[in-house]
Amino acid sequence: MTRIKTRPTRLQLSDSSSDGDDNRETTNHKAPTPATRQLTKTQKKTPSRESTDSDSDDGYVQTTKPRHILKPPKYDGSTPFETFWAQFKNCAEYNKWNRTEELAYLRGALEKEAGQVLWDYGSEVTDSLKKLTGVLKDRFGGVNMADKYRIEVRNRRRKPGETLRSLHSDIRRLIALAFPAMDQHHRESIACDYFIDALADPGFALKVRERAPEKLDDALRIALQLEV
Repeated sequence: MTRIKTRPTRLQLSDSSSDGDDNRETTNHKAPTPATRQLTKTQKKTPSRESTDSDSDDGYVQTTKPRHILKPPKYDGSTPFETFWAQFKNCAEYNKWNRTEELAYLRGALEKEAGQVLWDYGSEVTDSLKKLTGVLKDRFGGVNMADKYRIEVRNRRRKPGETLRSLHSDIRRLIALAFPAMDQHHRESIACDYFIDALADPGFALKVRERAPEKLDDALRIALQLEV
C-alpha cells in the first residue's frame, strides 16, 4: 500500500502563529503592580502649577460676574452726593457693570428730590453717565453745600439725652462737609472747638476746654472722663 504524506495547511499554520502572537502579547502586557497604581493616583491628584500659584496668590481677581448682585442704595438728595457715589462705584466694580449698566442702575437709584433731575433735563443728559453724574454733583455735592453745613455746625447743640459719642460723630460729619478742602490738622482743631461749644453746658464746656484738647477725639475722651 502506498503511503500519502499530508502537509499542514496554511490555515493551521496561521492559527498556530496567531496563538503564539496572542501568548506573547499577553506576556508583554502584565497587570499593573500596586506601586504603579499608586503612582498613577499620585499623578492624578497632583495639582497643576498654575492652579497652585493661583491659590497661593494673596490678591483675588474676579473675572466673571458674581452670582448675587450687590444692590446700590437709594439716593434722595438729602445727603452729600459724594457719599452715595462712593457706595455706588463699589457696587459697580463688584458687579462688573459696564457704562450702560451703570447708567441704568444710577437712574433706578434716584428718588424724591434727586429723582426730579430725570424730569428736569432731557435725554442728552439723562442718557449720558458722565453728564448725569455731573448734574447730580453740581446740585447735591458737598462742595456746593458747604455754607449750609457751616451754619449747621455752628448752631449745633447737644440734645437732651444725646450721648457724647453721638454728638462727636455728628460734629465730625458736619465738619467734613463744611470744610471739604481743609487739611486734616486744621480740620481737627476746628472740630474740637465746635464740639466743646456744642456741649450746651458752659461750666462743663469750660472744664473740657481747660484740659486743652488738640483733636476732636481728645475732646471726647476728656468729656467722657469729666461727665458724671
